[in-house]
Amino acid sequence: MNNKNTEISARIDETICLLHTNPNKFANALGYGRSQTIYDILNGKSAPSYDFFNRFCNSGYSVFIDLRWLLTGEGSPIIEETYYQSDLPVVKGEMTAEEAKKKLEEIRLNKQDSIAAKGNSELISIVREQAEEIGRLKARIEELERRRGDNAGHAQSSDIANVG
Repeated sequence: MNNKNTEISARIDETICLLHTNPNKFANALGYGRSQTIYDILNGKSAPSYDFFNRFCNSGYSVFIDLRWLLTGEGSPIIEETYYQSDLPVVKGEMTAEEAKKKLEEIRLNKQDSIAAKGNSELISIVREQAEEIGRLKARIEELERRRGDNAGHAQSSDIANVG
């Protein structure tokens, strides 16, 4: 059992490093009045409790760190979608869990808007190219009609087929 505590303590220590914070700020972000709880976990004096994981899940950190990894050590510690796209304001204690979740949603919406804008600008470019091509084709048609009219007017009566 002590080995399990050591492993999870190491993962919590790694989490603190990944979040570019320290045990004091980490404890504050989880809502602990004292950082001693975190130090006790890191030093192996106590195991993280249900309360610890509940606080972690309700903190802004949960959008950056994979809870499955934190609990079991399996998988990747970071949630790449949010970790690499964020300046981690929650790490600095500048943001609550709810604000972090809103920020994540903004990131997702901005990405969708960016994709849509890119798609729209590409569509606009295609429409412009097609409009230019239509303009060229109309000019060519007018030119051909003018030539046909000119040729028809200059035709000699002997060149006109006798229908009849």
